[in-house]
Amino acid sequence: MFKLESYITPILLNYVAKYVKNIRDEDAQVSLWEGEASFHNLDLRLDVLEEELNLPIELVSGHIHELSIQVPWTKLTSEPVRIEINTIEFVAKLPNEESKQRRASLLEEQRRKRNSVEGEEPQQQAGTPTPSGVVNKIINNINLQCHNIILKYVDDDIVVSMNVQYLNFSAADENWQPAMVDVHPVNVYLRKLLQISDLTICLDKRNTAGRIEVCQEPILYRCTLELRVLLKHNANTVSTSSTKRIGVFTKSLDINVSSLQLPMVMKLVKLLLELKPSEPAEEENIFNLEQPVASTSGASAGAAPTSEATGSMFWRAWNLLPSFEGNNANSEELIGHALDIGVYAEEFNFQLKNSELINDQAMGGLKRIRYTPIVRLSLGGIYYERSQLKENDWTNVRAGLSSICMEPLGIYRSDDPIDRNLVSTKEHKNARAFVDKSLFDDQYKFADRVWCGHNHDDYFARHTDEYMLFRSPVLAFDVVECRAPKPAKNQKTPEAPLRDLGLRMKYRVLSAGIAFHFSQSFVQNPQSEKSATAAR
Repeated sequence: MFKLESYITPILLNYVAKYVKNIRDEDAQVSLWEGEASFHNLDLRLDVLEEELNLPIELVSGHIHELSIQVPWTKLTSEPVRIEINTIEFVAKLPNEESKQRRASLLEEQRRKRNSVEGEEPQQQAGTPTPSGVVNKIINNINLQCHNIILKYVDDDIVVSMNVQYLNFSAADENWQPAMVDVHPVNVYLRKLLQISDLTICLDKRNTAGRIEVCQEPILYRCTLELRVLLKHNANTVSTSSTKRIGVFTKSLDINVSSLQLPMVMKLVKLLLELKPSEPAEEENIFNLEQPVASTSGASAGAAPTSEATGSMFWRAWNLLPSFEGNNANSEELIGHALDIGVYAEEFNFQLKNSELINDQAMGGLKRIRYTPIVRLSLGGIYYERSQLKENDWTNVRAGLSSICMEPLGIYRSDDPIDRNLVSTKEHKNARAFVDKSLFDDQYKFADRVWCGHNHDDYFARHTDEYMLFRSPVLAFDVVECRAPKPAKNQKTPEAPLRDLGLRMKYRVLSAGIAFHFSQSFVQNPQSEKSATAAR
């Protein structure tokens, strides 16, 4: 008789063993049957993480202090399996040419191995079918929780430290609340939710000895982010159609940069612009879809699948592509592999400060940094969206801004309210318009496909100038890139062979008006500078 424990347990252990090195399956299996297994001081498999995440950086080290797996055997269909991680640390650096070549050869070897395993898998399948619906539901509802994630990046004299106090990755219902969701055997339709709390980023400079003399204030302090993923594919048409929507939202993003940090920030931005993830071996792999753990057409027997056959939990969760139209069999299928990425910020504040290194005599001559605020830039209702329909050569980029305010600070600030702001705009009445028809629009149930289409006329009929200014009245930007339609076969006009059938691009930049103010008070007054110096 088939036992669910004998099938689920090896799958969970294979997921963990694929990412960490020192796990004893014998001890872990016994612990899992009791409901919980704990591991301590685990080293991560860095090459697997670099391949799975397609990182443009090189991981030098990775370590997990504590990992536990909790399996509610008596409530597997109503409560998720939980994987909890307490303190995970990474050290990263830029890859050199040698490491790039080593990674490329390693990825090619792993791809060949995976293809070989997939080719042998049908011959190994035998026996009675497993309860694929139950297994799919359990695997696709695994809940991952991480406490205290630490990432350190070192480049010459720059040290970047990132800390996340809490991360939660889970399945979500149609209201984007963590929940146990069912997996349809044909119309796979999933929502994934990633919540990040207390994200802090520090940027410091080290001396020639490799030590940081004085720690500067964080450039980003305790930020909260939410990432939503909507995945869809139809098992019968997986080779011709699929949909993936990814959205990132933050309510407030506060960036504080000092004059000592500004050159380092500019250098890091330049490096980020130059970095590109490694290209997959085949372009089709970008949209390649992985079947559920146990499909109805052909499932493995009671023997548990190998780690190569089952794949990783993250890859499976992010690539089971589901529909924003629901499981409506009558709905028109969007032909092609559609990808949509959106980034949204309700409020973005950037503050620039002057900083100088001084010796504090009151503290025994210890060095510390004295800050003087200069200017603050506040932006509201920001969004950036990019949609792509691969087979139709259709790409669309949209961006917008709903409000802007720039004001001097400190000794540069004017006492006159009229001259206080250098740049300002009118107050936006509809504060949530910038997320209209996105994954964060509570009123939008994804009934239509206005976010992605491949018909030029239909797109501009939906995305009119008025609609763009409704979403972001201060500044709206829109780019459409599509291939010109081919002439009919029976068309024999002299100019037909001379037509340029390449890509067409159309730009739109709209604005409802921005007010600029410049006051002499922004230019530092010598008398005020003298007074400020005396006050110090």
